[in-house]
Amino acid sequence: MKVLNSAVIGLGRIGWQFHIPEIIKDDHYKLVAVADPLEERLSEASNKFGVKGYSSIEELLKKESLDLIVIASPTTFHKEQAILAMQHGCDVLCDKPLASTLANVDTMIKAMKQYNRKLMVYQPLRFTDSFLALKSIIDSGIIGKPYMMKGAYSNYTRRNDWQAFTKNGGGMLNNYGAHLIDKLLVLAGSKAVGIDCELRKIATLGDADDVVKAIITTENGIILDVDINMATAFKIQEWHIFGEYGSIIPNSDSTGWLVKYFNKEELDDISLDSDLAASNRQYESGEKIPWKTNEVLNSKFSAVEFYASSYKYFGLNGKPLVPIEETRELMRVLQECRESHIHKH
Repeated sequence: MKVLNSAVIGLGRIGWQFHIPEIIKDDHYKLVAVADPLEERLSEASNKFGVKGYSSIEELLKKESLDLIVIASPTTFHKEQAILAMQHGCDVLCDKPLASTLANVDTMIKAMKQYNRKLMVYQPLRFTDSFLALKSIIDSGIIGKPYMMKGAYSNYTRRNDWQAFTKNGGGMLNNYGAHLIDKLLVLAGSKAVGIDCELRKIATLGDADDVVKAIITTENGIILDVDINMATAFKIQEWHIFGEYGSIIPNSDSTGWLVKYFNKEELDDISLDSDLAASNRQYESGEKIPWKTNEVLNSKFSAVEFYASSYKYFGLNGKPLVPIEETRELMRVLQECRESHIHKH
């Protein structure tokens, strides 16, 4: 088994709390170095994990022989650092969003092809037990063809860190939107053809958006309703999937999904009345829909270990867990959301 000598760039929350623990627990990877501009973070990593620390990715790449660079730095650094890593013969796993603009993403993809390297974005929320359960219900066809999918993230947070600033690629569209819109596109299984978006700055202490409302239509006719609100006192229901024959929402304790549906074969045979005088002065048909309910628990599904599954791509030349084409489509949608807002204001 080939072990991938790996380095993490950026020792903030995502690098320290997510990427490093995942690398250390998986025998397919070996954490050999880290890079961060803060000396105290390098010392902490060296003391805790016994790895070498560098103040820059340039220094790291000159002194280390690496297979994989994991980029967990702020968004504006992603393009430069990824291309530099690929120029030095390293594959790249990059945190989301892949870059701050679609043009930067295209430059990274071009470099991937030019240097014959692998490039993939970190999207673990596609592979949780909860999301896999939801996708399974939709794919089963029990609610018929979905016509609208609503996803929401909500809280009240006065954001005051680097992601509160547009100059850093911050804002909730880039931050939570990169997860939520990605999941909605996966569920729809289709590209976006229409995008209308509004961005607001309400509770944040910076200048980046903390309220996002977007309506996205897909090639296969599904409406994607995106609600990201970090300035609400009451939580918004996280999911609501609307289908021809039913709906899906989280169950009461969020351990699974509640499905309410009917079998169309059990519906009454109702004739359409085109007369202007409604029969018996009654509107609607008066039928009783033969609703059925199912509860699908997340525990029936097994989450996919992102790093373990990603080894098939980085270590065995298999298919990527998150195809770069899907990442580019997400980045196109994020950019068109921003442009939609700008054009209206």
